[in-house]
Amino acid sequence: GRTLGDVVGFGEEAKMRVAELEHLLSTAGNVEAAVDQAREALAAVASELTEVRRNTAGDITLLALSHLDDMGLGGASLEFHFAPKEESANGADQVELWFSSDARLDPGPVQTVASGGELSRLVLAVRLATQRPGTVTLVFDEVDAGVGGETALALGQKLADLSAGAQVLCVTHLPQVAAFADVHYMVERNGDAAVVKRVTDKDRLREISRMLAGLPDSAMSHQAAAELLETASR
Repeated sequence: GRTLGDVVGFGEEAKMRVAELEHLLSTAGNVEAAVDQAREALAAVASELTEVRRNTAGDITLLALSHLDDMGLGGASLEFHFAPKEESANGADQVELWFSSDARLDPGPVQTVASGGELSRLVLAVRLATQRPGTVTLVFDEVDAGVGGETALALGQKLADLSAGAQVLCVTHLPQVAAFADVHYMVERNGDAAVVKRVTDKDRLREISRMLAGLPDSAMSHQAAAELLETASR
């Protein structure tokens, strides 16, 4: 320093820095021990989570397959595959869902073997099998692909069941599914624009009639639509 005061001040700062370094050196061993303990605790909890996941996977599989059976995929197979990974906040498992639409086919990762309609139904089945109270919103598109008749009714019923604990938005072309909705919106295209309109009462009856037979003003279609809506409401 240029002055005695500067020199004294520098000396005081140097003393503090020496004390900090000595403290770091004295606690370094303790820090390493604490890190080792934390790693051991993490590994133990991750191992417990792995065990719970493996035990739960079987129950989820059975329930999901039961729901898939109701939705027209009775021959499907479902498997959870586990692979180890480095421990993190999500545990030490890389979990992958394998699926085949028919037991005679070899299962594969759902993202590579499931069609759009199969994937939607699979998500619905797994959601139902793991249903818990919450405020989550679920969106389904093409969930009705390749189904009709009783299967479509079962699909609508399951979506209604799922909506008891979540908000469910479903894009559908099937009247059997639309009839189960608490709120029904109709989407109409007008050139390069689309209009979304809520339908209720008579308008909804006409829309269900149109979806059933393409005859929104037919008395017989109205009768069938009314019966379908009554069935869904029960």
